Amino acid sequence: MKLHVKYLKIFCNLAVAVMTVVLLFYALPRILAYFLPFVIGFVLSLIANPVVKFLEKKIKIKRKYGSALMIILVIGAIVLVCYGLFSLLLNGLFSFAQYFPTMYHEAEKELVMAAEQAEKFLNQIPFWKDFKISGMGESIEDFLNGLMPEFGQPTVLAIGGFAKNIPNMLIGLVIGLLATYYFIADKEKMHAAVERYVPKSFQERISYIYGKLMMVVGGYFKAQFKIMLIIYVVVLVGLLLIDVRYAWLIGFGIAFLDMLPVFGTGTVLCPWAVVKLFTGDYQMAAGLLVLYVLTLTIHQLIQPKLVGDSVGMDPFSTLVFMYIGFKINGVIGMILAIPIGMILGNLYEAGVFDTLIWCVREIVDDFNRFRRVNTDKKE
Repeated sequence: MKLHVKYLKIFCNLAVAVMTVVLLFYALPRILAYFLPFVIGFVLSLIANPVVKFLEKKIKIKRKYGSALMIILVIGAIVLVCYGLFSLLLNGLFSFAQYFPTMYHEAEKELVMAAEQAEKFLNQIPFWKDFKISGMGESIEDFLNGLMPEFGQPTVLAIGGFAKNIPNMLIGLVIGLLATYYFIADKEKMHAAVERYVPKSFQERISYIYGKLMMVVGGYFKAQFKIMLIIYVVVLVGLLLIDVRYAWLIGFGIAFLDMLPVFGTGTVLCPWAVVKLFTGDYQMAAGLLVLYVLTLTIHQLIQPKLVGDSVGMDPFSTLVFMYIGFKINGVIGMILAIPIGMILGNLYEAGVFDTLIWCVREIVDDFNRFRRVNTDKKE
């Protein structure tokens, strides 16, 4: 291959890679947000379509009538579930908000007391005699004060902004329902249009990648949510047994942390148990430690069965992706970094990056050959 032809190919492939990155991370999110009702309609169609197929085959209901029926049932179920959960959550959060200042001051007192007791204990050890925990206590107090900034009632401006968006929300809801119906009723027609206008080789590659991603990412999230639900039930029962107020909300936060690979239930339960130990509440400290050991054991027992080796990443790669996600977008980025890392890994295995890797390798090889100097001296 001639050098100028090779570098023209390299330039084209790198340009395609840059355009793809820009499309995925800049243009695609804005496009999806712009067509959000259709995206919601597509997701609802994926939920309802298996039941529509069952009605069509077993009960002989035509797809268009089955689609309308399933849309009504799915939306009705979602509305009822959301209304019930929202009512329970709103009542619970309102009650928790009233109790939060009291809980905050009690936690602050316990931390100060634990710091004092820990300092007394360390002063009895010769090489820790001059160690002061008061500075750490002040840092913790400043951190807690930073957690209570702008907790307050919704402002009139926020309520007014929400009221202005109600017509747009209603229009989006109607369009989303109609889109759901057409995604289900005209599925074969849309599939035929894709086959007609999209090259078959591209369809096969996209179908392969989509199948791998659904297997890996879908399996990962299903497994993690199952694990989170089991851990939540265990933590909830444990917190109720040791008489912790608002155990349902605290338990949810602990179970959510357990879903993250690096953190786990010990992120909350172990420091909490240490504080209770130094404040003299030995019964609660023992209960928290037993709860931590129990949740850790259950997690280790059920995770291999639910997740499996084919769905996850090695621990070091997971840690790297989580750190990058955290630096980019905080906790949300850290959560999304794991499935994104899994997607990138599967795309690499599918050969999506082979051309890009070839381009980089050729540039590096040519550069190394160019900078090489012949040091052999002729006599």
